[in-house]
Amino acid sequence: MRVNIDEIKEAGIDRRWDLPRETLDAIVAGDRAGWRASGGAHVEARFEKLDRRVFVKVKAAAELAGECSRCLAPIASRLPVAFELTLVPADEYEEKEQVAAGDKAHHPVAGSFDLAHAEEEAYTGKVVDLDPILREQVVLALPGYPVCQEGCKGLCSICGKNLNDGECGCDRKVPDPRWAGLAKVKLT
Repeated sequence: MRVNIDEIKEAGIDRRWDLPRETLDAIVAGDRAGWRASGGAHVEARFEKLDRRVFVKVKAAAELAGECSRCLAPIASRLPVAFELTLVPADEYEEKEQVAAGDKAHHPVAGSFDLAHAEEEAYTGKVVDLDPILREQVVLALPGYPVCQEGCKGLCSICGKNLNDGECGCDRKVPDPRWAGLAKVKLT
């Protein structure tokens, strides 16, 4: 979704669009948790301009499908994505970075992350492209360890039975490896 900054008047502007399932599937395809898009995503964005800066507030909801990481049961999830971002002209953003780098030289801080600029993104030209920003926010919102239910017991490590359906009777007790040598001792 692209928005021309000149279109944003004093009252702001609202935009709504749908992300097709194929596009959403391409975004989540690289996730290690195995998510797939089961439908599209509806996106609503509000743009407000203050001088050359643009404040963006985005809400989206995506329908996803995957497998439980514990028991491999199919799961469906509605992924809410909401974020606020200030778009700063690239020249102004670069000036801030230079000032911040000068401050860090006098007051060193561990790491290179500057919290003051965490919710800012630089833009160039008159058109802002929200697609890469939205893509990043969807990936950040994905649950890394999906489960079918909070108390999922998973699969038996011996026979593979789903333990949510009941116990299987296998002895899953892991012996302490420090005592493993004593198992070989025969008492006469």
